[in-house]
Amino acid sequence: MPLEKEGLKEEARAFIESIPLYRPREIEKKIRVQGYVGQDNAVKSVSLMAYRHVRRLKNLFLGRSKRDSLPPKTNMLFIGPTGCGKTYLVEILFQKILKLPTVIIDITSYSETGYVGQDTNNILTRLLYAADFNPIKAGFGIICLDEFDKLASGQNNAVFAGAGTTKDVSGLGVQRELLKMLESADIPVPLEFSHSDYTPKVVISTQDITFIACGAFSGFKGMLALESGEHIGFTREPGSYDVNRIAVNYSIDDVEMVRNFQNFGFLPELIGRFKRVVPFHALGEGELEKILRGKVLSQYEHEFQLEGKKLLVDEDVIKWIIKRSLKKETGARGLEASLVSSLEDAAFEAYSKPESNNIRIFMREGVISFEIG
Repeated sequence: MPLEKEGLKEEARAFIESIPLYRPREIEKKIRVQGYVGQDNAVKSVSLMAYRHVRRLKNLFLGRSKRDSLPPKTNMLFIGPTGCGKTYLVEILFQKILKLPTVIIDITSYSETGYVGQDTNNILTRLLYAADFNPIKAGFGIICLDEFDKLASGQNNAVFAGAGTTKDVSGLGVQRELLKMLESADIPVPLEFSHSDYTPKVVISTQDITFIACGAFSGFKGMLALESGEHIGFTREPGSYDVNRIAVNYSIDDVEMVRNFQNFGFLPELIGRFKRVVPFHALGEGELEKILRGKVLSQYEHEFQLEGKKLLVDEDVIKWIIKRSLKKETGARGLEASLVSSLEDAAFEAYSKPESNNIRIFMREGVISFEIG
């Protein structure tokens, strides 16, 4: 919403004053305190971006800086394998630490205006809901576009399962409609999640809304390998790149070339809206162990404690779960799934016997077993 009226300016100032201004290293430490593991470069990049976002707002609305004297907002693109912590980082920093209006949106549910599915303007409706229907607060929020890579048009050159099956209705058309939103524009935002032509609207400016797009970009690395001639025909070497791999790592060179994203199926001008492309690496064994012990396992141990029981998990089981997650290439997301399946029978029996106290999970001849005492 334009902020020309004095009353609106005062409301904006009051909200900006309430946002804590943490220095980049303070933000980094707070992220780690929340239990976020790994991704050192990504954490530093987003910590700096968050500091600059808040500092910029304070300079604009509490200081005397003119808008054209400051750098514009910084939109970011996170690219990395599934389960490596992209959206979790957004959730921790902006929802829990800075407490800004923040929404994490599955972009695949949106379609080009006039087609079945949610209109792209409903993205801002979600932000409006997160801001308690206050368009002033919404104008300073964070929008995370999850599954962003699924917007790649069906004309992409990537090689992966399902390549070429994405629909332009929900891909290229949505890309075009996002172009204006990611810049600085006053957009009529529907107040309800219905077709935008038939609902009341409020105008929200996107000039101070930061967009963070997240995607695994399956097949992106394989596409680069094919284009570089890494393995073609009879020249393929043993151990050369497998285009079907999921847990891959990207270099700065991989993600800084707009042409690579264009070949993947993106409008170059849309990728150009993201000033910073941040690669996330696949989590290693040590990082997965920290996550498994520090968060996933501790939560289930606490649940058993609430039942008056103690959960004991042998080291061999921990190692088995980590190796399984690495093999399945599901990152941290696969840890909980593996742990739950391992605990299922034990929990069923333990919760059915109020008199039981200890539940031990262990390996026996390569199979996870349990005993209840």
